[in-house]
Amino acid sequence: MNLRLLPWAAMALLVLVLAVWSSLPTNGVAVPAGATGPETAGGGPEIRLGPVDVRELHDGGSWNRLDADGAVYGYASRTVSAWGVTVFLGEGAAFAGTIVRAPRAAWDLDGKTIRFSEGCRAERRGGWTGEFSPATLDLAGSVLRVPGPARIEGPGVSVQGKNLAWEWVEGKITLESTRSRLSPAMGRGRKG
Repeated sequence: MNLRLLPWAAMALLVLVLAVWSSLPTNGVAVPAGATGPETAGGGPEIRLGPVDVRELHDGGSWNRLDADGAVYGYASRTVSAWGVTVFLGEGAAFAGTIVRAPRAAWDLDGKTIRFSEGCRAERRGGWTGEFSPATLDLAGSVLRVPGPARIEGPGVSVQGKNLAWEWVEGKITLESTRSRLSPAMGRGRKG
């Protein structure tokens, strides 16, 4: 062997030893950076993930997407429990443009629901927003249900109440025990 290649061969051997040594099992469990607590996905085998992008594809070409800072996928329960969550509803469909943000969420992939145990905030094209107490997003029925307090604001209107059902495909919102505030619109030629 050429003497000039000896340092390179030694370096390659060192890299190989380090790679094998780092792949040996340890007594610890890998947790994504930024994980704040013992997040679980309902028992059984779990897969812990760092930044996540989960998509539910539909036959018509549209999809729902969940982005999160981190998540745990429960293999047996088919759930994704995540933190730092943003859900994009109906991407690629005519009703796209609804975004839901929450500190934590649990997506039941079989039941087609996403639970926001710490509440959530929704935004919709056209300036509509909502702030909700703990809520459940029914993806199959295209409805956000909030049994507790909820507030919705849009151009010229603000409504508060409880027991909200927001059907975003139909464009229908129902709310009980409402209090509302209407802002007068400035029409053409009208002064004050």
